[in-house]
Amino acid sequence: MALALAVMPLYVIRPHLGPLHTTLLELVLVIALAAGFYAFWGELPWRNPYLGPALLLLAGASLGVVFTASTHAKALGIWKAYFIEPVAAGLVIAAIARVRARARWLLAGLALAGVSGALANLAVDGRALLLGTFSVTTPPVAIYNSSNDVALFLEPLAALALSFAIYSRDRLERRLGWILYLLYALAIAASFSRGGWLALGALTLVTFMFHPWRWRVLGALVLIALLALGLSAKVRHRVGVEFNFHSPDNTIALRQSLWRSALNMLRHRPLGGGGLDGFQYALRPYRAADYHENLIYPHDLFLNFWSETGLVGLAGFCWLLVQWVRTIRRGLESGPWARLMAVTLSGALVAMVLHGLVDAPYFKNDLALVFWTLLGMQIGSLSAER
Repeated sequence: MALALAVMPLYVIRPHLGPLHTTLLELVLVIALAAGFYAFWGELPWRNPYLGPALLLLAGASLGVVFTASTHAKALGIWKAYFIEPVAAGLVIAAIARVRARARWLLAGLALAGVSGALANLAVDGRALLLGTFSVTTPPVAIYNSSNDVALFLEPLAALALSFAIYSRDRLERRLGWILYLLYALAIAASFSRGGWLALGALTLVTFMFHPWRWRVLGALVLIALLALGLSAKVRHRVGVEFNFHSPDNTIALRQSLWRSALNMLRHRPLGGGGLDGFQYALRPYRAADYHENLIYPHDLFLNFWSETGLVGLAGFCWLLVQWVRTIRRGLESGPWARLMAVTLSGALVAMVLHGLVDAPYFKNDLALVFWTLLGMQIGSLSAER
């Protein structure tokens, strides 16, 4: 399972096994799941706070495949890669993470995935800067489709690293946590993703909210933001366009026509939405006149789930967020391992919701797996405390 987590960025390698389309990540993950269910069957926490929401979310996704998807083969691939396999992985990970020493293997796998993704993208960013070809609107990427994908993947890992850097009782874990957090933060900053910048600042502040230095950190974040704006013309331009609604690079102006189109479609198809992999096709009759893009998701966390999994899946996801907050409260009142994961999930939740206001922080192979990995580790940490 640690190896499966380590190769998450390699989901972009998509081999064919005869007529079957798969990914390198999926090949490793399926083996890990088979071994995990065999080895830990008696320890799997079937009764957990996320069982009900997960089943409701899976029901919505399944209905999206059967009844509303425009291309059933693609929808079925998304169903297994974004829902079935990550949820199953979360269950196995919960059993593994009941023992702190076993959980370190999972943490090592997550760290390797984050380091490889961060270093690969920092390398292409550095090369573009040296050649004078770096663009703040479309920064280069090494693995993903866009620089936003870099930030979306690294944000929950940054929350995890910072939690260990501050609150772990192990000196080595604290040192490694700081190294990883600084590396992830640098890669997110270099992505020039404005949603990533906002999420990074928010998760940093939320993680420090449980520490006596929280007000110092808030002041440091404000100072860093002011220095970045004052010293870098690229940063000023990237932020300044958000206050110019006539700029073609203004995110909100671009998203407004997309959101109006999506809401228009969902008003006419409220129950099932567009179905898995069906947003582009379902949107065509309901496009706003000023919408000229061809995006595959509405780029809003809640509209994404509504469109892909219908009202059933959206209800499951909202219920999941409620349970997320409740289990964070339980973890904060528990022992060191559960508290570490509670702080991690506090930062990850804030980052996901904030960046999710303008993007799609779940609907990718690696993002879905990170999502359920962290929830599984939290369940395991709570079980360990009991």
